[in-house]
Amino acid sequence: MNDHLSRVSELIIKHLEGGLLTAQEQQELDAWLEASPQNKTLLPQLTDPDYVREALQQMHSYNAEAGWQKIQSAYTTVPAVVPVRHSSQWKYWVAAAAILFAVAGAALLYLYFPGKTTPIATTKAAQPAKDIPAPAISKATITLQNGKRISVDSLTIGTIDLQEKTAIKKTADGQIVYTGNEASTAQMYFNTLTNPRGSKVIQLTLSDGTKVWLNTESEIRYPVAFTGTSREVEMKGEAYFEVAKDAAKPFMVKSNGTTVEVTGTHFNINAYSDEASLNISLLEGGVKVSKGSNTVALTPGEQAQVNEKIKIDAHADMEQVMAWKNGSFSFKGEDIYTTMRQLSRWYNVDIQFKEAVSEKFYGDISRDKNISSVLKKLETTGGVHFKTIENRIEVYK
Repeated sequence: MNDHLSRVSELIIKHLEGGLLTAQEQQELDAWLEASPQNKTLLPQLTDPDYVREALQQMHSYNAEAGWQKIQSAYTTVPAVVPVRHSSQWKYWVAAAAILFAVAGAALLYLYFPGKTTPIATTKAAQPAKDIPAPAISKATITLQNGKRISVDSLTIGTIDLQEKTAIKKTADGQIVYTGNEASTAQMYFNTLTNPRGSKVIQLTLSDGTKVWLNTESEIRYPVAFTGTSREVEMKGEAYFEVAKDAAKPFMVKSNGTTVEVTGTHFNINAYSDEASLNISLLEGGVKVSKGSNTVALTPGEQAQVNEKIKIDAHADMEQVMAWKNGSFSFKGEDIYTTMRQLSRWYNVDIQFKEAVSEKFYGDISRDKNISSVLKKLETTGGVHFKTIENRIEVYK
């Protein structure tokens, strides 16, 4: 066997067995993967038991020497990668691959099927990478004052007693509504609504009538009933608020050292810790944004961008800000890194950048689509390509 092919096979077997490759070995394997699309396709196929069974079965039944001679005659000098130029040559490539990646034949056989050496009678073609659908259910949980956690999806439609004189109700469309007489509740109890990655947007109505939409990878901590002179909640991630008017009790949202104060208004807070700034976008009414000794007032259409200081964008694109709540991804010059963070949260996937990519995107895409459809649209720019491996998306130029 060609020395280079033998070396590659050793690296792949080490990789499949979970061995830690040295930096030099990883570079060699990466170079081989980048040499052709067939190489990139073949490596994940070797983790498919059906594919390996079929390849080994063909290896046992196929005249390997004659097949190898045919490949050598087709390519005067056997290259580092055997290309597939015509579909008719595929079977010879499979046979060669079976020999190549089973450098001691039984290595892969024992790796995947310990104790089994008889090929199965029927075979199945290798399956394409499993697609990742948009979230179909809510994975949100409510953590009560006593630490008990309740899965929102497990709640039945109707009213369930919670604490003191406050109850929680799940509506037919999945909203969570707190109801009760706030004036009769002497002690303040707190609940936390957590919406993880890969979950539908969850809507919450607080006991004062304030409505909250919670994006993925977000949480909000709130009183079961507001008993003091103000209404205070804490949140992480992203949420949209439609605050019930109450001039006597200002509504305050605290996040990452920033406070937003209102009496009744509609606004969005994007407070993901991996974004460049914490952004408060005002759609209706008025808010005051404070951090440390800095305080600014916003009017509708403005966005406060909070870092160490507070910067105001007087012409923020509110349609883009609210796209997540309205069921779409909206890209207006977003870079690849910002874009992939959004996909990571929504589809609950890990993102791995294999190469530096400087692509930017423009356009809207429905959040109801499978991730493969979204990635195909992003690839139409020609400046980026993706590979899906289980729950990981690899990004290439």
